[in-house]
Parts: sequence; C-alpha cells; structure tokens
Amino acid sequence: MTLRWVIAGGGTGGHVTPALALGEAIRERGDEVLFLGSDRGLEARLLPQAGFDWVTLGSRQVMGRGVLGRTAGVCSILAATLRAHRELRRFAADRLISVGGYASMPAVLASVFSRVPLALLEPNAVPGRSSRIAARLAKRVFVGFRVTADRLGVRPDRVRCFGVPLRQSLVAAFGGAEPRREPAPPFHLLVFGGSQGARQINEAVMAALPRLADAPIEVFHQAGDADRERVAAAYAKSGVTAEVVAFEPNMPARYRWADLALCRAGGLTVAELALAGLPALLVPYPHAADDHQAANAHELEVAGAARMLNSRSFNADALAAALLPLLETPEELARMGAAAGRLSRPEAARHIVDECAGMREV
Repeated sequence: MTLRWVIAGGGTGGHVTPALALGEAIRERGDEVLFLGSDRGLEARLLPQAGFDWVTLGSRQVMGRGVLGRTAGVCSILAATLRAHRELRRFAADRLISVGGYASMPAVLASVFSRVPLALLEPNAVPGRSSRIAARLAKRVFVGFRVTADRLGVRPDRVRCFGVPLRQSLVAAFGGAEPRREPAPPFHLLVFGGSQGARQINEAVMAALPRLADAPIEVFHQAGDADRERVAAAYAKSGVTAEVVAFEPNMPARYRWADLALCRAGGLTVAELALAGLPALLVPYPHAADDHQAANAHELEVAGAARMLNSRSFNADALAAALLPLLETPEELARMGAAAGRLSRPEAARHIVDECAGMREV
C-alpha cells in the first residue's frame, strides 16, 4: 500500500540530513513525502536541492529568549500549528516523523489533532526539549544511542535503537570503498568543525603546530571561510604538511583518507565517523543545548571509538597530549577504528521507514 508521509523539523545539519535520508528511503519505497520546516534553517537550501516538496511553517524558538521573544515564539508556534494541521489534512498524511528542533513542534502538535500516527527520531545521546515533548505523543521513538531511551522517559517497547539515518550517497560511498588502510606514518589527520569550521579547534591546532613539526603527520583541515587564510599561513610557517580549505564537499573521500579525526561531536558527525570506521579526538561544542555533544562523545569514548577532550579547557597542550601518544601507537588507532565501525548503522533510514510503515492507525 502506498503511503503519504510528512517529515517535520530541521534547522541544523544534525536535523536536516537525517530528514533527507528518511525522505530518500521513503521515495525509494515509491511513497509520497512532504517536508514541513522553517524558512530559517538549512532545509530552505537543502530540500529544494534534493527535489523534495516542502512547506515552511514560520515557527520560532521559545527557549533562550527574553520575555517578549518567548511570547512571540509561543504565538508563532500556535499559528504554525494551525497551518500544519491544514497541511496534514490537505496532503492526507498517513504518517508523520519528527526529526526534532523547534521547527518540528507545530507538526507534532498538529498530528494529535489530525490523528496522524507520529514517530520521533532523536539522534543525540541527550534529547532536546522538543524531543522530550514529542516522545510522550509518539507511537515509536527512534534513537541513535540506547542511553537516550532512559532520558526520554518513555516505555521501552516504544523505542527502537536503529542508529542515525545517513544519506544514500554517503552510505554508497563506503559500501563500495576499499578497506581502510592500516594506520602508518605519515599519519593522516582530518580536522573539521562543520561547514563553517570551528574557531576553538582552529586556534588550538595553530598553537600546537610548533610541537607537531617533527611528528609524522599530514593534515587536511576544513577551517571555514573566516579562518582559512590564517590557518593555512600557520601550517606554512610551521612546516607541517597540510591542505587547508574553507569547505570540503566530498567528505566521504576525506573520511577514507584519514587515520584519525579531530572534530566536534554532533549526532550526525558521530554517525558518519562510525560509518567510516574512523577513530576520533572529539571536542564537544561547549554551548550545545543540554551539553548533548559531550554526551555523544562520552558514548563513543565508552565504546572505545574515540577520546573525548574537555572543550572548556581545550588548548594546544591538551591537543598535543592527546594526539602525540596515538601517533606512537598505530595499533591503538586501528583498534579504535574497529570499535567505531561496530557502531555503524548504514541501514538506519530503511529500518525506521519500514517500522513506521507498520504502525497501526490511531
């Protein structure tokens, strides 16, 4: 039976990319899918590029704002909920999947009034506020980490740990790739901090370069537009072999090239590291909501796939102390990479869609 699906949420890449992966899995089934999101998030650019139909709801954040901002945010959510209700009825939706973020709340609330079966995807170890609300209304809750289920406070029989959905192009890039090379000098270090880079990581790397001049490494560093020239100049002055770019569009190739990553710990990033079987030094973004990146990094560290560095005390000393011993023990890098690979869930999107398709109507 052909189903009509709505995927709601967005804002950051950690929400939009899993949403796109789910959309691809739905489209592969031959079903129809509509996205509901914000006009201020990445979905405004990425959804049209992927050829998906989408509707903006105009909701705004409520938390983290002043009294007037919160009042305006609540009013916008109420108005957006009415519009989401109309869109669900117009589209004759059979299923709704929330991928989280403030942009998801109007559709989550509208699903209750419209009696459309709701599922929730939460990719982070610590769920956000919108996810904690949606979990109590959802028939199925899909998580990237088993520990997330406890933090959501829902019945275990409603939770599935299928992993974080990743785009088909990324999964295909690793599915047919050659086996990862054994770590050996010169070691390949991949440094990145999201599409805009990470100033904290950039600064620590530049300060540590004098200590890395004699280390057997080659570096690929995605520094972001604002820092690219400064970072490139620092590498040139130090003598460390490096390629520095503002943005890298072909991350699968970089993941395959690397022996070790130095990066943040968003839900999407840690899922990609697992898919690539790539060990990492993780520096959680210190201002992430509910400190969820630290929780993500902790889960990878417990699994033996990564080392977590305290972002509030992260500097050149901390970086050198973590990196240099790993370069002296390639067998440890290999062990960490194998542990990362065991966390991989390349079929997450298909499993989630299949499970949702089997949900009974309200």
